Amino acid sequence: MSRKTVSNNQVRGIARKRMDILVRASETEALAGNLPRAKRYMSLALRISARNKVPMPAYARYCQICSAPLVPGLNCRVRLRDKKVIEHCLECDTVKRTPYLREMKERRKCRKGP
Repeated sequence: MSRKTVSNNQVRGIARKRMDILVRASETEALAGNLPRAKRYMSLALRISARNKVPMPAYARYCQICSAPLVPGLNCRVRLRDKKVIEHCLECDTVKRTPYLREMKERRKCRKGP
C-alpha cells in the first residue's frame, strides 16, 4: 500500500489551524488563572510554528523568552512611552518595545488635511 501524499500547503494550513486553537486555549487558561497550562499550550504552538515554518498568528501575545501568554494586568505591564508600546513580562522580567508607527502616520495624515 502506498502512503497518501499531502502537499506542503495542506500541512501548513493544518498547522495554522492547530496553532490558532492552541493560542486561544492558552489565552483562556491564562485568564482562568492556570498559567502553567497556558505556558504549555503556547510552547506547543511555538513548536508547531517552528517545525512547519509557519509564523505565529498576529494576535498572539506571548513572551519570547518564557513563552507565557501576555495578559495585561495579570502577568504583563503595558506602558506607552516615547512613541513605543512597552510590554514588561512579570514572570521573567523581559521587556519588549514596539513602535506604534501606524498611529503616528495616521496623525500626520490628519494634520496635512485633504
